[in-house]
Amino acid sequence: MSNADLLSEAIGTIIRLGWAFAAWIAVLAAITTLLLLAVTAGIAWIVRVLWRGFGGPSWARSTLRARIYARARTRRPSRRSAPWVRTQPIAYDEAA
Repeated sequence: MSNADLLSEAIGTIIRLGWAFAAWIAVLAAITTLLLLAVTAGIAWIVRVLWRGFGGPSWARSTLRARIYARARTRRPSRRSAPWVRTQPIAYDEAA
């Protein structure tokens, strides 16, 4: 093996190692970006919860949720059910 062959192999090895190093840097940068994004989102969520406070039900934070909850709680009885079902008290008489 001549010196020129040895030098060309060394240069080829350096180029390959450079590309491998660049690939590692790109992968680590992507992982770091995702981790920072997740941490930022978690901190933003915690700050939002602390800013709004813990008190009260969750639907109280939104007028849309409050309307949906109120409609569900005050819904009229359906037409299919007999009127006496809603007005008669429950009788707990013994069957014996």
